Amino acid sequence: MVPGTGAWGLLLLTVAAALMLPTRPPGSQRAQIIGGQEVLPLSRPYMASVSFEGQHHCGGFLFRAHWVVSAAHCFRNRDPRTGLVVLGAHSLHTSEPTRQVFSIAAVVKHPEYQPTTHANDICLLRLNGSAVLGPAVGLLQLPGRGAQPPAAGTLCHVAGWGSISDFEDPPPGLMEAKVRVLDLDVCNSSWQGQLSPAMLCTHSGDRWRRGFCSADSGGPLVCGSRAHGLVSFSGLWCGDPKTPDVYTQVSAFVAWIWKVVRGSPPSRTAGLLVWAT
Repeated sequence: MVPGTGAWGLLLLTVAAALMLPTRPPGSQRAQIIGGQEVLPLSRPYMASVSFEGQHHCGGFLFRAHWVVSAAHCFRNRDPRTGLVVLGAHSLHTSEPTRQVFSIAAVVKHPEYQPTTHANDICLLRLNGSAVLGPAVGLLQLPGRGAQPPAAGTLCHVAGWGSISDFEDPPPGLMEAKVRVLDLDVCNSSWQGQLSPAMLCTHSGDRWRRGFCSADSGGPLVCGSRAHGLVSFSGLWCGDPKTPDVYTQVSAFVAWIWKVVRGSPPSRTAGLLVWAT
């Protein structure tokens, strides 16, 4: 499936893919979890939907009652004051009594985030209130301090609300795909050596296309019971083994995450790229 619609869009994307890393963040377009299936409603209570103007834009996950992790590229050219974070959802197009909706009090992007290379593609969202935890809304654990990324071949899961066709048909609910961790050196050879050590890759592990695509950006790659990856970017054809899916490696940013969460309130003088109310 191609992450974009229309002949002109396909032509431009094809040229860009042939020349360089994707320069347009995946969260700015729409596509699907590839080769996945719908999960049981509310079986992934940590999942968050980040929306603008009533439309799902990116994913994320709740790791503290008023903190969500997402991808920094989701907020390029976006005013966080117009965004909402939806928790406790399964289908984004029906009314659900389990939903909790918050505005965004602050966005803390990693200070070394590089839009052109996607390096350090991670941000923290401070909600304007505290989520009420329960069966429908829960927390996902971060890797422990000093944890290593999962070994190549490890079976993991990636989930999201991306559209299920090039015509932007909405999914019936939260979708998820099983993928396997790919050795970073092998992955880097497919990306012409442009990946950083703080990235993580996955592939289907077989002949089928499976993985994430654009509107799944910011969602977690769950290995075991912890978030080891954060959806960052993929190739022109989602799930294509020639351009494996690339994630931000969460374990490389655990110390930074806790420094932000446990530190003083975000400000523009703290050396961080921040917007706050």
